[in-house]
Formats: sequence, C-alpha cells, structure tokens
Amino acid sequence: MRLCGVAATSVALSAIMLHAEAPFNFDTTPGKLPKDVVPQSYDIHLKPNIEKLTFTGSETVVLGVRKPVKTITLNANTITIGSAKLLGADGKIEETAQVTLDSKEQTATLTFVKGIATGAHQLSVDFAGKINEHPDGLYYARYQVEGSGAKKLMLGTQMEAAHARRMFPCWDEPSFRAKFRLTVTVPANFTAVSNTPLESEQKTDAGKEVHFAETPPMSSYLIVFCTGELDAVYGEADGVKIGVVTTQGKAETGRYALESAEKILKYYNEYFGEKFPLPKLDLIAVPGGYAGGMENWGGITFYESYLLFDPAKSSELTKQNIFKLIAHEMAHQWFGDLVTMAWWDNLWLNEGFASWMGTKCSDHFNPQWQVWLRSNADKQRAMTTDALSATHPIQQPVKTESEAESAFDEITYLKGQSFLRMLESYLGGEDFRAGIRSYIQAHKLSNSTTADLWNALAQSSRKPVTAIAASWTEQPGLPLVSMKSTESSVTASQERFTMHQKRPKPLEWKIPIAYCDPSSTTSPAGIFLLEQKSATLPDIQPSQNVKLNAGDIGYFRTVYDRAHFEKLVASVAQLPEADKVNLVSDMWALVEADRGSISDYFKLVEALRKENSLALWEQITATLSSIDFLYLGNSERPAFQTYGRSLLKPVFDRVGWEPRKGEEVADGLLRTKLIAELGEFGDEDVIAGARKRFEKFVADPNMLSPDLRPAVLDVVGRYADQKTWDKLHELGLKTQSIEEKGNFYHAMGAALSPELAKRTLPLSLTDELPASRAIFLVVGVARTGEHSDLAWEFAQAQRKELDAKLSAVLAVRFVPYLMRGFSDAPHATELETYAQKYMLAGAKSEVDKAAEEIRFNADLKARIIPEIHKWLSHKKPL
Repeated sequence: MRLCGVAATSVALSAIMLHAEAPFNFDTTPGKLPKDVVPQSYDIHLKPNIEKLTFTGSETVVLGVRKPVKTITLNANTITIGSAKLLGADGKIEETAQVTLDSKEQTATLTFVKGIATGAHQLSVDFAGKINEHPDGLYYARYQVEGSGAKKLMLGTQMEAAHARRMFPCWDEPSFRAKFRLTVTVPANFTAVSNTPLESEQKTDAGKEVHFAETPPMSSYLIVFCTGELDAVYGEADGVKIGVVTTQGKAETGRYALESAEKILKYYNEYFGEKFPLPKLDLIAVPGGYAGGMENWGGITFYESYLLFDPAKSSELTKQNIFKLIAHEMAHQWFGDLVTMAWWDNLWLNEGFASWMGTKCSDHFNPQWQVWLRSNADKQRAMTTDALSATHPIQQPVKTESEAESAFDEITYLKGQSFLRMLESYLGGEDFRAGIRSYIQAHKLSNSTTADLWNALAQSSRKPVTAIAASWTEQPGLPLVSMKSTESSVTASQERFTMHQKRPKPLEWKIPIAYCDPSSTTSPAGIFLLEQKSATLPDIQPSQNVKLNAGDIGYFRTVYDRAHFEKLVASVAQLPEADKVNLVSDMWALVEADRGSISDYFKLVEALRKENSLALWEQITATLSSIDFLYLGNSERPAFQTYGRSLLKPVFDRVGWEPRKGEEVADGLLRTKLIAELGEFGDEDVIAGARKRFEKFVADPNMLSPDLRPAVLDVVGRYADQKTWDKLHELGLKTQSIEEKGNFYHAMGAALSPELAKRTLPLSLTDELPASRAIFLVVGVARTGEHSDLAWEFAQAQRKELDAKLSAVLAVRFVPYLMRGFSDAPHATELETYAQKYMLAGAKSEVDKAAEEIRFNADLKARIIPEIHKWLSHKKPL
C-alpha cells in the first residue's frame, strides 16, 4: 500500500509549557544598538583602489530621531571614520561629532555637544577601509583568465551576518530596514553590479562613476556590490530582467542557471501570491569568496562552480547542485529579503524556510533527481546532531556577532527544513500555502518572528499550530516513537531520542505520525497526532504489518517490538522506496544509540541487496563509510572492507561503468556514488578501471564523461604515486574552470601516501585556489582518516596564515571541521583547549558539537567494532 490519503484524527491539545514568543515589535526586538535613532535611507559613494586593495567612501544618512539624544551609536568594524557631521534640512553642517570607535563591540559612537532634537535629520560620514582576502564585507577574488595563465581580480561583497559595517558605517542589525542608494567609482573597463538597475554612468579621471537606483527598505546585510571585467547573459520572467553575470569569457556557461532562474521565478511568484518586487534579478558568479550563495536582494552572489554549468566539463551532480542552490537563494528573495527575521535568534525563518522551499521547487521541476527522497541524508545529519547534548533549539538565543555566524548550522537549515515538511504534510498543502501567502502579505517590507508565521498558518489551517510547533522549535532534540502490540491494540509511545547522553532532560512533542500497512491494498494511510506520552493507533489491528513514519516525512526515530520488526524485514521488498530508506536510517541510529543490535542492522541491509535505489544506497554507503572510519588503525579493517565490497560490487555490476541506453538519471548518480565508495573500500577492479580511464582522459579529456570525472579523479588521487599526483597538480594549475580546478585539488588531497599529503598541505597557503577553497585542502587531507595528525599539526603550525583566509563563518567552523577526522577522546580535549586559546567565544557551539562527536565516535568504536567482528565471523559466505 502507498501513503495516498490522509485520515486526520481530531484531538484536543494540551498547553505546552514553553516560552511564548511575541509577534514582531521593533522596540522589543533583541539587538545591541539603541533604537532612539533609526536610519531611513543611505546615499553611499564608494571608491575602491584596486592596486592598493583599499577603499574610501562617504555617505549621507537620513535619520529619524525618536527622542532627543546627544549620541548616535551605529556599527563600524575594521574601517576608520574621518569625520561625522550632522546636517540641517538645507544640507549645511550643524555640528561635527566626536567619534569614538569600539573594535570589540564593532561600534562607532558619535557625540554631539548640542544634542539632536526629535525629528528628521541628516548624517554625513567620511570613511575608509581595506578590501579583504577573506569574504567578509568588501573582498577581492583573483582568478585565471580564459585562454592564458594571467590573473585578474574581481571585487565582491558578503555582508551576512554582520559585515556591511566593514564597508560603511551603518545600523547593521536586521530590524533597521532602510533604503540604499549606491554610487561607485571603478576602472573604466570594469562593470559594476548592485541590488538595483544602473541609473546612470559617467566618465571620471579615476575611470567611471556608476549610479544605481534606490532599493526598497531592506536590512543592511542584503546590500551587494560586485565589479570587475564582467560579461553576462540575460533573460526575462514575468516582466523581471534576469541576468547571469560572470567574468569575461564565461557568460555562455551561465545559460543553464538563467533557464533555471526563469522557471523558478515564475513558480515562486505563483506560490507566494506576491510577485518579485524588483525590476531585475542578477545571479553573479564570483571566482572565489563565500563558498556557497548569498541572497542579496536583486543581486545574488554565488561561488562560481555553484552557478556555472559547462556541458563539456560539468557533471549531472553539478547541474543538480546549481539548481538547488539557485532555488534556495531565490526563495530568500521572499523569505528573508521581502520579509526578514527580526533578529538572528529567528535565523531559521530565513534558512529553514529557504531550504524547504528550495527542495520543494527542485523536486517539482526535476523529479528525475528524487530530491525529496534523497533529502533523507540531510535529515540524518540534523538528527545525529540533535541527538547529542551539544544540540540547540531551532530558535536559539544569539547575543554576539560570532554567535550569529555559528547559528548557520544543520539544525537551523536541515531540522528547520524537515520540520516544515512535516508540518505542511499535517496541515495540508493548500492550507499551508494560504498561510504563507497571508504571512507575506502581512509582513512584506518589514520584519517578523516565528510567532507571526505560526499565527498565519493557524488561521489558514484552523489547527493549533503554535501548540504543535513550539515543541519542535523552542526545545532541542527529537523524539523516539516506540510501537508495541497487545492482544487488542497497537500503541505508540514517545520519549526523547538521545545518543551519548548520561542524564538527558525528558521532553515531549506533539508528533504527527503517518502510518500504513505495506501489505494491504485497501487499508488507507493515516496520520495521527501523538500529543501525549502514549496513545493507541486508531483503526489498526495487532495482526497488521504497520510501518510508522510512512513516506519518511516525519522528523523522529521509530523502534518496533520484535514481532513487528520481523514482519517489516520480511516484507521490506514491498515497501515504498522512502520507507525502505527510513527503516534503514532508523535502524542504524538505534545501533548508534545502543538501542538496537548491529546484527539487526545488517539483517535489514542483507534483505535489500537486490535493490538499485539511489537514495537507499546513499544511506547504506554513508553508514559503511562511518563504520570504516571507526576501523582506522584496526587490524580487522580489511575484513570489514571485504564485506563492504561484497555488498556494493553486485550493485555496481548491475549499473556498470558505462550508461545504458535510456537509463534513469538516478542510475548515473548511483554509478558515481559506487565508484567513489568502492574506491575507498579498496576494490582492485574499480581502482584499475579508474586508472585506465584517467590515462585516456589525460590524452583526450573527451574520453571521460563529465559525470564520471569527480569519482574517477578521487579514486586515482587516493592511490596516486608521485607521477600521478604531479599530473593532477599540472592539470589543476592549467585549467581556468573553478569547478575543474576544485576536482583536481580534491583528488590530490585524497592521497593515502604520507609524502604526498605533506606536499598537498602547503598548497593551502598559496593562491592556486580561492582562499575559501584553499583551506579545505587541509580538511580534505584530514578527512582521508589516514593523515588527521599530519593535517592538525600543519594547521597549528600555520594558524596565522590560515586564519587570514577564513571568513567569519569559517572562523567558527574550520578547526571543528578538521578535528572531526579523529575518533579518540584526547583529541576532543585538545580541540576544547585550542578553542579557548585561539577561537572566538561565539565558536563555542561548533566546538562543543565537534568535541562531543569525537567522544561519541570513540565510545561507539569501542562498543560496535567487536560486535561487527563477531557478526562477520559468524556470517555465512554468499
């Protein structure tokens, strides 16, 4: 049977004793700046010096003074202020301020002896600053020119979370919405791009002065300015001019992104019931900088390889990642830009929603990628973190700038996405969309809190959304739902699901549970709201074969009594694909939590040997890799890898090296996944096949399909000798494609040879790769597992040089990423000691999560490796 209908059960909801958040109110919104003076508009003139990598600027800010004051406090960071003057309505200077900069608080306090009366005023400020290598504020990206080895430079901006203050003094908090008018002076051969269309351009002695139209009221973190020797391709959707902007010579590789954006904009216009409000939308490819995308209103920036698609060099996976990221960032144009979270404690309103909407849109237009089905992998990542004590609620307190940077994590994005999907399923798609439309209409060009969203959804669905949602967004963790049978009924009970926690706080949730009988073709699917500790499942008999979390839409774990588990294993072939994936995922999680046996996990996997499901094997290979990581340094590792190959090789033999005529896209994605995994597990046939194909590729790149290149290169790089490593390096230096370059260097970082690892690490200090990518060479070397100590020693020795390349987001994550390559408790302590000495206090959340993961893996290794060895020794050969 399939989950093809919903029988909603009416229940009365008891109150949840959780914090009741209030709707948006500017005066009570958290933040560090006083609210006595608010900006209404900025007129900014910026003059970058490309040779010196500095800039000067001036701004006139129209202010609304809400009560008499003698000081104005705004944000400024790593910039100097030459002067600050209060102007009269006629533009004449009324008073010059005394300026006090506070680098710790990232503020400038302007003191006016005469005081400032209530009403409208103007503030004129002159300032100067530095163009950064790391992507915070105004930064530069060097890149190779197509057709030559020459290097050129492009400027870009990254203002989220709190970096507009690095480019100009401003009220750099989300609730201080204002209009922005930007004027820039750039070299004559440069093109400049910002949030709004070009209004005018005139030649000057310094090059040219470019004036942009004024923006609608928006938060300061959404302003964008990019400039360089640029090209573009243009299209149109629903009256909006859409452009894909690239460095010269790459515009045609933006065609796929342009076509995608045109489709997505129309889809969102219809879904949100509110048309995109700006006259243009540019998607800007930056060959460096922030390693992802940034939703600047009307001018979204992307790391180049996440936007440009070259059919001769780019894989199907690249195509998928491009569409998904564009869909995510364009969703922000409504959820984040048009309506903005009031403060960073509600960041999930931006990121969780954009993740959900982007996935929904990607799945709508590209069913061949099975996006929702495969999003299980993202959910597993969130659930793993959420089961540890270092997790946090979706809505978390944020006090400082570094804490805001730390909030961009898997709980905010992926748990947020997963909860919204579950909530939409429970409320119904049409009611959910009606609530979203109402929310946007009520709060457009303003800010909001989570309470505003819940109120809109409750009104549209006529269901107690706040009571349901509070347990999911205001408290940490996730539930475990247990199913047991008596002679007359089937009950579902809940408790908190935890891993590696000694005394976890007991918690309860309001849980929408979809369930079905996979062996029945007549029994309808149901959804039941479990609102208490335990309840009887309606319309289910003990004799039935019941599967909970039907469709894998819920954000919870499940465990079955023995009889039901055996029924599900026996009928697993009849389950829909999503339920197979869900069952395997939960079974492994139970093993990790010491609530399930490794023999039961492998019993389930063995029952699925004949499956060719991409999503299923993505889940199984992820678990096999996790176990293999725990086996590092263990003499029994070859025996486990032999078993791993025995599972994966028959699947690979079914899909083969070469595409079959008319095969599904998912089969091609499965092929590359299996090549990479079998390479890691030391399969000699795959290693030989990869080497053979690499030799042909070196002679003629057309001999290796773009879809296979990343996997083949990684296998070749993993087992490289000096000659092969040198060839990979030569190819990486030669190509001007950021995507190709990343593939070659990634392969170099995978080398098992200690000597080659030692040669790879110093490349992170060069400009061979963009700064944001160069540092991941160190992480890549560490993640081979074989060279974690080498990478960690290098990172400590080169701390200052590497830190100079880190964005604010990576400054709180780089070392925790790196240290996850260990699975012994002393390294967790070493991470904590290092963080106290060298890292910002706001990094504590990421450090705590990484340290707990290391300790968890150390304990898991000690527990399950002997169990796996015992199971393998008793397993009958195939």
